Amino acid sequence: MQSLTRRGFTFALASSAAVGLAPITTRAKDLIGGVSPSERLETMIRIMGRTDGGVAIRWTHGVLAGVVEQETTQLLGISQQVFTRHRRREDGGFDAVYLELVYFTDLKSGEVLEEWSNPYTDRKVTVPAQVLGPTPIQIPLDLKVINEPYPMEGIVNTHWLEPLPTLGDDVSFNERIDSYVPPMTEGGAPLKFHEVFAFRASSASLRNTNSPHVAATVDKFNVISWRPWMEMSDVDGVTMSRGAGRVIADYEYLPSDLAAKNEAHFPDVIAEIEDYLEI
Repeated sequence: MQSLTRRGFTFALASSAAVGLAPITTRAKDLIGGVSPSERLETMIRIMGRTDGGVAIRWTHGVLAGVVEQETTQLLGISQQVFTRHRRREDGGFDAVYLELVYFTDLKSGEVLEEWSNPYTDRKVTVPAQVLGPTPIQIPLDLKVINEPYPMEGIVNTHWLEPLPTLGDDVSFNERIDSYVPPMTEGGAPLKFHEVFAFRASSASLRNTNSPHVAATVDKFNVISWRPWMEMSDVDGVTMSRGAGRVIADYEYLPSDLAAKNEAHFPDVIAEIEDYLEI
């Protein structure tokens, strides 16, 4: 297992009409630009997490590909879970903590890999299952996430929430991260990545303002330099991954294959997740 520390971490609405009521489109636009910053952020947290201090999980299944000389090659499956807790601050912003579990899997079977034959180098390498975090952050009303202090010198991280234009009957927004992590070993390569989580929920679900979380989908896209365990410092290229999934407010609704992976690889983390996500 490879354990890395602290990583740091999408908005629109829209249309339809009802007899005697203002069109949904109008109400959606007001949610973006016509409400207070604290109301806007609360809407985002209800989609990407929970406003009642409970634990939410965003999970995605996807594919990791290599991009070398403008040619893309599918390499591995990738399954990710981000466990989050958000707590409202007196100023309307939120304190939060994130913890990620990442599995690299066989493209056909979906089974977690322990070894992988690298098609670029013809070498077999050890594949880690990863625990990333826990990572404490602050989300202020201006949506520019604060990740400091960093666990090591030299990290450069820009992390923000990005409202999106109105589209249909949906509220959507991006959580974006641009990051540089210096080499972790002597002679190693730095890690550079750009990652986007795209969240979407229906405007209808948000009308129940008493609900701390609403049903939401999440899509993930990132471009990352070769991970050190791939042993590809001599290959000029990057990785690109794309995944899709949901945000859930109860572990019971996690897909069964992910629950099985967790039980096999990180049962202690799951058993102690409340403690890991203390704020």
